[in-house]
Amino acid sequence: MTDGKKHIVFIVNPKAGITPKSKVIIELLAGNLIPSSRFIPEVIFTERVGHATEIAQAAVGRGADIIVASGGDGTVNEVACALVNTGIPMGILPAGSGNGLARCLGISMSYALALRTIIRGNTKLMDVATVNDMLYTSIAGIGFDAHVAQKFADSSIRGMISYMQIVLNEFSAYKPVTYNLTIDGMSIEKQALMVIFANSNQFGFNTRIAPEAKVDDGLLDICVIKKMPVSQLLNVSYNLLMGTPGKTAYAEYYKGKNIAIENITNPLMNIDGEPKIVESPINIRIKPLSLCVIVP
Repeated sequence: MTDGKKHIVFIVNPKAGITPKSKVIIELLAGNLIPSSRFIPEVIFTERVGHATEIAQAAVGRGADIIVASGGDGTVNEVACALVNTGIPMGILPAGSGNGLARCLGISMSYALALRTIIRGNTKLMDVATVNDMLYTSIAGIGFDAHVAQKFADSSIRGMISYMQIVLNEFSAYKPVTYNLTIDGMSIEKQALMVIFANSNQFGFNTRIAPEAKVDDGLLDICVIKKMPVSQLLNVSYNLLMGTPGKTAYAEYYKGKNIAIENITNPLMNIDGEPKIVESPINIRIKPLSLCVIVP
């Protein structure tokens, strides 16, 4: 802090959403939304995968008071990796496709309103989780979820329409897999289209796969999704958007703190929207109240 002012570092992913959004951020920062009497803003653009973590770590070392992730859930994830257990508040300016954690926390999709939330500075502690040694803040998934995440990452077109087009194109050919899960010592075997390990309540786009999940309850919601007939896909999608997937008879839920998945032949997982290769056996653990976030 300098002369009582807070040093606030904005880490901007220019590839999240569309590039003009990054210019909007700069314009807002240069205007009256960031009071110069209270804050010293610094804006740094990411240049590669993992760069946001490096920038955030350096900002922590320089004594930053607030660090803001401007991008999608992948950017939020990278910044969070540097801030867990530091007590330094993380703000979010949602600029991605799904913006799952921001939506779960009630952060506005409007830059102006999201900035005002950051300026007010209300904070809370939230849980994060790990898949082996990889941290995530919102959602991890295996199966069709990860398959779609890989296809989406390879696509040059972003947004909900592109995501749903991939789902429709890939759904019929995708074969369910039998998963051997151990949840807090309880072993279960399930054949599933996908299994989701939810810290927040949604993938993004307001598709609430785990409507009862809370980011501060010390638990993960495990969602086992069975493959449904193509004729039921629209109904299931509608219930995801309405936050009622349990009504479809294709969703089964558990809660737990420590989950293990054994004998995985396809080690691809969706980690906060990013496809990642993991090693078997897979261990998923909650880290309660370890990240400070700025909320409305």
